[in-house]
Amino acid sequence: MSSARVVKLGLRYAAGPVIVACIVLFFYRALRDNWGSIRAQHLDFEPSFLAISVLCMLVTYLVPTYGWQFTINSLGGGNKLTFSQTVATVNSSNLVKYVPGKVLTYALQVYWLANRGFSKSLVVYVNALNLLVSLAVSLIVGFGCLLFADSPIPAQAVLGIFALGVLLDVAGFGFHGLLLRFATGLYGRVFKRDVGYVDVPLSLLAKLHGVHLISVVAFGLSSYFTARGIGYYVPASAAPKLMAAILISDTIAFFAVVTPGGLGVREGLMYFVLGGAKGTSLAITLPIAARAVHMFVDVLLGGTAFKLLGNLTKGVAPPPAADGPRLEARPDP
Repeated sequence: MSSARVVKLGLRYAAGPVIVACIVLFFYRALRDNWGSIRAQHLDFEPSFLAISVLCMLVTYLVPTYGWQFTINSLGGGNKLTFSQTVATVNSSNLVKYVPGKVLTYALQVYWLANRGFSKSLVVYVNALNLLVSLAVSLIVGFGCLLFADSPIPAQAVLGIFALGVLLDVAGFGFHGLLLRFATGLYGRVFKRDVGYVDVPLSLLAKLHGVHLISVVAFGLSSYFTARGIGYYVPASAAPKLMAAILISDTIAFFAVVTPGGLGVREGLMYFVLGGAKGTSLAITLPIAARAVHMFVDVLLGGTAFKLLGNLTKGVAPPPAADGPRLEARPDP
């Protein structure tokens, strides 16, 4: 490996910890400087609201897991996974999202599902399809909520982004075959991997949108209930702003590939959307509390998934077709 390559890799893997450290330092100073106003709130934990927040976060994970299951079962050429096997595959691999790069998540899924007759390209395809739908729904709902809330982002920009998101999503229904062919071709050129195109019925796309809509709303509500759980009295009318803060920041943080699980980046964006520049204590404490709830559910669900993983990987011989069902381009009906 050339010295330039070594330096490039070193900078890439060093960038994540540096970014996280800078944001941690920022929040430490913000907490220190605003500790008096936070104490003046006389915050008391409300376990019932925190429990609801955890429940919302579980819905955020498990409903898309069901979506992942019916997607791979629909496109898998006769191979099927049960829901428990899907939980084992998807939610245990989710734990490694705290490793920078996010590629390891899909690599583990490919490894675990190889003996179940699912090809590498199919696993990548199913993940990409669910990811695209999830990101689209998150942005639409996030900026839709922001339309009904006080925001540091100009109202015209919020409306424009919301309208553009809806337009692109509707176009995705009409031209999904063309878009998916383009996406798989782009993936193949960038990562030097052959991912065949699979025709996706409109009914499957519609079902995926419904599944991810439930997940996104639950994720947004988890932010509101976390705020109530750490002792802030926030009226229901404030829920759209809290939902928008976590949805928009989490979606943008997904693209911060150098940080583990978007750690730090999401918190900084939440601080901005919540109007942290105005010095509100909620903008400082809620991003930290929301991350704590998120990581608690990651560990809880990930641990459960790892226990289920044994049933998925033990004693199953590879099928005769070494790469599982072939994915071939088929014309749109």
